[in-house]
Amino acid sequence: MSNITFIIFARNEEKRISYVIRNLIGYGEVIIFDGGSTDKTKEISEHLGARFVPRPPSDKKYVETQENFDFIKSITKTDWIYWGYADNIAPKTLAEEMVRISLQDKIKHVVIPLYTYLWGNTRNYAHKGGAPMLYHKDFMNYEKNYMHGMGQFTGSSDQKMTLPKKKEYALHHFSTYNIAKFTAGHLSYAEEEAHYKYRSGKKFSSLRMLAAMVRYCWIFRTGLKNPRLGLIIMLSYAFSRFMVYARLYELENGITLESMERNYSAAKEKMLEEFK
Repeated sequence: MSNITFIIFARNEEKRISYVIRNLIGYGEVIIFDGGSTDKTKEISEHLGARFVPRPPSDKKYVETQENFDFIKSITKTDWIYWGYADNIAPKTLAEEMVRISLQDKIKHVVIPLYTYLWGNTRNYAHKGGAPMLYHKDFMNYEKNYMHGMGQFTGSSDQKMTLPKKKEYALHHFSTYNIAKFTAGHLSYAEEEAHYKYRSGKKFSSLRMLAAMVRYCWIFRTGLKNPRLGLIIMLSYAFSRFMVYARLYELENGITLESMERNYSAAKEKMLEEFK
């Protein structure tokens, strides 16, 4: 018995979806909240006993929205929601602890440790963090959320808890990137984040850009246990921060391919005047 519905965001996850369903199906209902899969995600999910639910149409490029949260609440019967993704796997200790938490009354919001593996290296994790991926659905709000944000807790501080930072209580995040997929994916993230900063009135700053790049190198320093791959990971994530601030600079200054061509055309015409 549990009081959790496991919400798994997915799109074209036929290679990974079976693992997360098999991981969690014994601890509560698993709903695959799908963003338009064209592969076998639906067939695999339903065969394994999960409920496949298409996400409502949205013009937003990210899934962490109030609209999605309201829809999730409308299709779930449990008090607790696990907000997850197809590339995360929970150890048995963690799965059992989530069930235990869902059956008590004091805690309403749980930060779960998150160990991230990158570039196929499973010998050691590249990043050790945490995320509030388990909560009572009556104590969360996503109205002011942003891409990769995890909502705002509306309860009190004594209703929050963080699980021990140990492997047996951590989600294991198997992130599938090579440099081509990383660059394409994070360029899309950078576009959305830069527009969010621009709309919020935040200005480009060289110092903030450099600080963000250094910070991401520091965050992913654990990857240096494998020195060559670790350096690739650190510099890739530092570059992801560079892309955000570079795009913010372009937005502030109205720099587009069209504006470049206008400026270049004017300069070329001026140079050609001496040939008349």
